[in-house]
Amino acid sequence: MAVAHPHPPVAASAPDPACLPLLADALHRRRAVQILYDDAWRVVHPHEIGRTAKGKLALLAWQTAGIGRSAEPEGWRLFDLGRVSAMEVLQATFGPRPHPAAGHWTAGIRKTIAAL
Repeated sequence: MAVAHPHPPVAASAPDPACLPLLADALHRRRAVQILYDDAWRVVHPHEIGRTAKGKLALLAWQTAGIGRSAEPEGWRLFDLGRVSAMEVLQATFGPRPHPAAGHWTAGIRKTIAAL
């Protein structure tokens, strides 16, 4: 059974702190997550949670389904967790993407909280 955790809409600078333990657990268990981001549902494979240079909480994930700004439904995305208004951990599992040679998934996350 999926674990649902609806969040009320929050400001971009104030993500719901309850999402962090759920996302970290999904990341470590390699579980897919469905998020409502900017009023669009997306299915993602979380790879890293951390803080950006501006101090915002962010999620680096491989998006597998959903609508975004790019025409490509699949690919790497860096999500501002303050813009996630709902989240559900799914039953589906995933294999992590290979680490880049530089050792970091993205320069967008400056301080890692959890990572594969």
